[in-house]
Amino acid sequence: MNLVCFDTETTGLDVQKDHIIQLSLVKVDTADWHVIDTRDWYILPEGEFTIPAEAEAVHHISKTFLQENGVSLRSVYDELMAFTEGCDILSYNGNGYDAPILHYNLKRIGKDFVFDGRVWYDALALERIHMAGQIDPETGEKYHCNLTAAYTRYYGHPFEGAHNSLDDVMATIEVFKAQVAEHGWEWAQREEFRFISFDRWLIKRGNYYYLSQGGHKGESIESMMRIDKSYLEWIIDKCKWTDDQTRQIILSVLDPQSQNSQILKSSNPHVTPSRGKKRPKGTITDADLSLF
Repeated sequence: MNLVCFDTETTGLDVQKDHIIQLSLVKVDTADWHVIDTRDWYILPEGEFTIPAEAEAVHHISKTFLQENGVSLRSVYDELMAFTEGCDILSYNGNGYDAPILHYNLKRIGKDFVFDGRVWYDALALERIHMAGQIDPETGEKYHCNLTAAYTRYYGHPFEGAHNSLDDVMATIEVFKAQVAEHGWEWAQREEFRFISFDRWLIKRGNYYYLSQGGHKGESIESMMRIDKSYLEWIIDKCKWTDDQTRQIILSVLDPQSQNSQILKSSNPHVTPSRGKKRPKGTITDADLSLF
């Protein structure tokens, strides 16, 4: 099986607003884990953009460097599609961050990525499952699950080049290879790896969608129709972070015959739902700062 591992470096942590400035992909054959091919692009965003000093301090990519060496995401789009065609995807926290920010960056230039029909392996999610509840005897605290810590656990030393997306990709492949060797492919096959909610509202288990954040986290859309249907109305009509993908999924599950015109007019900015709740702090813009 051919698997494409990818990673990004970005201007910030907001998946809907920030820009990808490095995009790296490595294709491997999982039969023996040899590298088939590699792509590594420094991306020059279209239009005005800034790179905050704190972001540049992490990945060391400056605006001047991009202006001299970067290519547009638009110009590599066809090659990106060809490179990933027919392949499942691997990342380290990509399902929570890199895939959504790729989606929104492509959306801004009128492009899209075929996210459906693939398995989106996330080695960070697997490492958190593997290390759940375990305590480091030296510190008395839970083990870290960032990429450097995971790599060090499996190989006895940290990898070099953290925060360069190509180096992070190679480290992710090695961590995932070790995870599969220890637990097997069946263990790595998770239902949630077959669906990505770009706005992080939903996960999918079997044939059902569940809320993955907020006060009703863990409840299915179907159960929310009984528990608090107005919360679903708020997600559709008023939550500024809701993506069309989530809106369409919720609307497809709700019985249109039982809904009033309010929920069907979700595109009307003047519609006021029966009740609203504040978006839980940190659910969208706060990526995991300890990933590395």
